[in-house]
Parts: sequence; C-alpha cells; structure tokens
Amino acid sequence: MFPTLDVPEFGRALELARASAEYRETGAGPTFRHRARFWSTDAARLRDLFEIVGRSDSTEVLIDDRPIPYARELWLPLVWFLIPR
Repeated sequence: MFPTLDVPEFGRALELARASAEYRETGAGPTFRHRARFWSTDAARLRDLFEIVGRSDSTEVLIDDRPIPYARELWLPLVWFLIPR
C-alpha cells in the first residue's frame, strides 16, 4: 500500500499498480492509499513499482494482508537481488 506521492514517476507507479493482479484504492484524504497485489510470478513488476513508491515511509509491504516487519530494509532487497535485470 502506498500514498499518492509528488514524484515525477508517479504516473508510472499507478500504471504498474493498476496492472497488478488486484488493485484497490482505500481511505480518504490523508489516509488515502493505493493497494496493489502481485503474485510471485510478477516479482519484477513489483520491484519496478517499489523503486518508485518505496521511497515513502508511508509505503507498506503486506503479505496475506498483514504488514511485514523489516520488509523494506531486508526482505525486499534480498528478493530484488535474486531477480535478473
């Protein structure tokens, strides 16, 4: 889940999120978030999205709809290392 961000690549982030297996918008005002669900076969597209929205401390990584501790600092970088560019 990620908030609306004021970055030049945000349009591309929305494109990637909307093309995910499941995309939803939740909340309103300051709690508004974009939620994209990716399957393991789409890990490269998730990486592309996270390179844009992962800069925000408000971006959350969920697995089975639960936040994952240290996902941003440890888990995702390890996964990105395994995906060829």
